[in-house]
Amino acid sequence: MARIEWIETRLLNWARWRLTKGGGVLGFAAVNLEKAMIGVREPYADAPIPTNAIEAGETDDAIARLPSSLKVTVESHYIGRGSLEQRMRKLCCCKSTYYARIDQAHLALSAHFAAKEDLRKAERMRVDGLNALARP
Repeated sequence: MARIEWIETRLLNWARWRLTKGGGVLGFAAVNLEKAMIGVREPYADAPIPTNAIEAGETDDAIARLPSSLKVTVESHYIGRGSLEQRMRKLCCCKSTYYARIDQAHLALSAHFAAKEDLRKAERMRVDGLNALARP
């Protein structure tokens, strides 16, 4: 499998962001505390996982650029509902195809973010060069 750990982390962050629709403050999910505390003896038993909205937005943009078969598979896998069999049936694919698409998406996203980072580094070097020329 070509699963890439840091891509998986980004995709999980993206999924939390998509599922909450940015409804909280500072990246935290919006929670109705009254409903959340029903039947709970000790409040604050679990701390919410913060969502990095900027990273999630960049990931959302990268996912939108994937080929349609990979995009719908990623959305189904990370934010879809139902069992694996139901999701595979909806996508009209078998288990091996489903997981191969997830692996392909991981590789494509990794390449996308690496290219973006290379562009950032090149721009930083260009700006640093201009600053060095401007100094007396």
